[in-house]
Amino acid sequence: MSDQQPQSNSDQLTAFACGPVTVTVVRNEAAMGRLTAQHIIQRLRQQAAAGKPLVLWLMAAPSAFAFYRQLIHAAAADPALQTLLRNTDFFQFDDYPIPRQSPQFAATFRHLLEQHLYRPLTKVCGPLPKMHPLELTGAASDAGVRAAYRDALLQRKEQGAYLLQLKGIGMDGHWGFHGAETPLTGEPDMITVPMNSQNIRQQMLDWPDLFPTPQDVPPVACTFNVGMFLLADELVDNVPQASKAYSVLATYGTETVLNEVPSSAIKQHPCARAYLTEAAARVLLELRAAREADPQARLSTRAGEQLRALWRDERDPQAESQNIAVMERVLRKLELL
Repeated sequence: MSDQQPQSNSDQLTAFACGPVTVTVVRNEAAMGRLTAQHIIQRLRQQAAAGKPLVLWLMAAPSAFAFYRQLIHAAAADPALQTLLRNTDFFQFDDYPIPRQSPQFAATFRHLLEQHLYRPLTKVCGPLPKMHPLELTGAASDAGVRAAYRDALLQRKEQGAYLLQLKGIGMDGHWGFHGAETPLTGEPDMITVPMNSQNIRQQMLDWPDLFPTPQDVPPVACTFNVGMFLLADELVDNVPQASKAYSVLATYGTETVLNEVPSSAIKQHPCARAYLTEAAARVLLELRAAREADPQARLSTRAGEQLRALWRDERDPQAESQNIAVMERVLRKLELL
């Protein structure tokens, strides 16, 4: 089934609530993109009709590409949607402090948004005057850039805009680049954070040509924190990758909010939904099935091995062991292992 075909009733496999979050599991990434685009477009239309200024607060990562494609496709066939998007503010929520002239700029979220969303959407809609790239360079001036970017988004909120955020989940459960090292209780802000071992592993998997070794991954990243993310009026989660099976389980396997899994804080938001592919949710679905028979069931031995395999790295067995140990501590804390 191509990305451009309409939603099929068979796209959705199951749906359930995890705290206040509506979690929908779909067959594949294309279905995830379709359902996400349909929901977000509907919400934008509703809020615009109610007179609200609109903000799309977007992750810029492969997890979002299916949504981008569907949004572009829908806009191409709908002049009213084109007008709506021209009047929408587009903000990102994290990035590497890498300047545009760097060879590594291709891994920045500015570049991904420009290549996969902004430029193709501009071809369909015409100029989009309200795009807000987060222009970081790695210089001391980045502190002022971060503060101005934070304040611009807070100003939209104060002016009554409807902030709709599309997020993903990192392999280690991070939200944006807010990882386990940062308390969930911080005041809303944009911060600089270190890249931990699990996050470095994800970046190497995502960008093997740009980050062939751990030393090639930028040591820090810039991100809004969870306190800021929770100011959104609505949150939509997209997780297509099988490599996220652990973090999906840690986020939606229980109703617990845990500092070690920042994305689990989505369960503190009153208006949130998630679209997960079957591949990303496979271990989660297995656990839920087991708990229908026994509410105290833990992960099967087979599922535990599947999760450990996510961190296998023959080139760096020490990092592999460390990453598995971190994961297992979290799963025991959540009473899943």
